[in-house]
Amino acid sequence: MKARSLTDFADRKGRRRRVIHAPGALESWDEVAAQLPSQKANLIEGALMQLFTDWIEGARFHGRWAEPEGNLDRDTKFFAIKRIPVRAYFWYSEIHKDTIVISHYAKKTWQKLRKADSKRVQANWRDEKSGNTP
Repeated sequence: MKARSLTDFADRKGRRRRVIHAPGALESWDEVAAQLPSQKANLIEGALMQLFTDWIEGARFHGRWAEPEGNLDRDTKFFAIKRIPVRAYFWYSEIHKDTIVISHYAKKTWQKLRKADSKRVQANWRDEKSGNTP
């Protein structure tokens, strides 16, 4: 089955890995996409879908496919997939093997990580640890 939108990745498992979206993540994509010209939104959505497809099928990526963005706790980091001007914030799940959990998407037009984005990722991460994410 070929993905036609990020909604198809709400919870998608490939041959080797899985992508899960935290509650509200797909809605955040809709909000970000509405702020972009439709052609740019479609290009970024297509690039993200291809990246997710390659990842779940086991493709090897170079070390910079996603940048460490902040800390969830002392030992755990969260990351950002950057497709200018969009960021997809995620972490590697400790609960689900070979899984990334997309916290949310943000349109970023500033340099530094916003506290609101960091807090949102941390809240979603705590929800997953308590069993509230698929």
